[in-house]
Amino acid sequence: MTQKPKILLINPPLSGSLTSGIFTVKVPLGLAYIASYLEKHNFKPEILDCMAYYENIKKLSKNNYRIGLSEKEIIKKLKQFNPDIVGVSGSYTIHEKDSFAIADLVKKHTKALVVFGGAHTSAIPHSVLKNKNVDIAVIGEGELTFLDIVKNHKTKKLYNLKGIAFRKQKSIKINPIKEYIENLDDLPFPAHHLLPMEKYLKHPQNSFANMRGPTTEIITSRGCPYNCIFCSIHTVWGKKWRARSAKNVVDELEHLHKKYKIKEFRFFDDNLTWKKDRIMEICNEIIQRKLKIKWDTPNGVAIATLDEEVLKKMKQAGYYKIVMGIESGSEQTLRFMRKPVMLKKAREIIKICNKLGIWTWSTFVIGFPDESIKEIQKTIDFSKNSGLNFATFYIAQPYEGTDMYDVYKKKGLLKDGLSNQSSVTNSKYDTNHFTAEQLAKIQKNAYSGFIKHRMISYLNPIKLYKEFLNRIKSFEDLYYVLRMFKNLVGKEYSPIYQKD
Repeated sequence: MTQKPKILLINPPLSGSLTSGIFTVKVPLGLAYIASYLEKHNFKPEILDCMAYYENIKKLSKNNYRIGLSEKEIIKKLKQFNPDIVGVSGSYTIHEKDSFAIADLVKKHTKALVVFGGAHTSAIPHSVLKNKNVDIAVIGEGELTFLDIVKNHKTKKLYNLKGIAFRKQKSIKINPIKEYIENLDDLPFPAHHLLPMEKYLKHPQNSFANMRGPTTEIITSRGCPYNCIFCSIHTVWGKKWRARSAKNVVDELEHLHKKYKIKEFRFFDDNLTWKKDRIMEICNEIIQRKLKIKWDTPNGVAIATLDEEVLKKMKQAGYYKIVMGIESGSEQTLRFMRKPVMLKKAREIIKICNKLGIWTWSTFVIGFPDESIKEIQKTIDFSKNSGLNFATFYIAQPYEGTDMYDVYKKKGLLKDGLSNQSSVTNSKYDTNHFTAEQLAKIQKNAYSGFIKHRMISYLNPIKLYKEFLNRIKSFEDLYYVLRMFKNLVGKEYSPIYQKD
């Protein structure tokens, strides 16, 4: 009988500035889904989430730190487990070097096949495979392809598999993409049992964004029909929207609520509300099962899919904070982004949410190649006068694999060696109107100006009541409002949600 391969899935430790907002500690759902799918097919993978060991902080240089499991402990795990196949999460461009560091350790201390996957890997496999320690790059959805790799890792079929890229002599070969999973209910729940859940549940929340704990993440749908210029998520999930059934979703919520005492969930879907009947069914299922949970949507929801009926039902089911990707207050900039946002509709949704007592939050992106200060000011003005409770400002990034990258390249705005250093919270790119330093100042002033505007508005007792006091229905609400108010008064610029 052939011995089954030993499989280790690794989420790398991360490096960067402590104030950059990139050190979010959360369950690595991508790896957890792959692990549970392998278990379903009678393999026994292990997951090493280095970021779960967030208490380990090492200073690398001025304002540059490494967070997560130490190199010594990673090597110890590699030697003890001696894996045949190692899957490495390569989701973020800015953390490519952190993933490569893991690949280097694996090759130095084992004879394992090294497989990379994730959004960054799917978008630019040719770049990832320039690293000699990476054997295979998975393109697109990971579960089916990784299972194929595991089953064929010692056969001649390996390099004929769909959904992979690899080096062939001196060139990079990219195979056709694997078919997407049509029925997401066929996937088992993520393998939380293979993770140190107590570490996530005890992690002090690094923002004031959550109402209650413990919290965790869930994904209920995949695929994005939109075509935003700065996004490459379709390279992983495709453009066709696919969703789990309402029952399947709430079964997972109930399982996590009972087993791990989870009280708040972050729905990380890109398009949770794409179909009205499904989100209504999910909410009704939560209500019928009497699940006492809170939840929000940090990746944002499409404004075009919302109305008062949907929002009222979401509120009844525990939804308390909406994050919208309005992105700009300039119609001209929205057209450039290819962002299907109607500003009039956005104002209407914000008004409805405030009436229902749902906290309103939006992300905005500034600093596009030809965006003038006049257009940026429209975004800043919209954030202030639209009725939003909170706003976060990011700087546009030309990540390779996005159409934005091609725009920067055509305009001669790309700089060598910056792709792994620049991020939406710490941009290194100039535009045709501003230097990177000027954009950073505009970004900071946009946020501080928004906060100042909100604080001045609270001098009006009616506005203070409408924004804060009418939301207090319990001691939990009171505590949350006090924390929000405190952070509004004293918080330095620090984005809450990290975008890909």
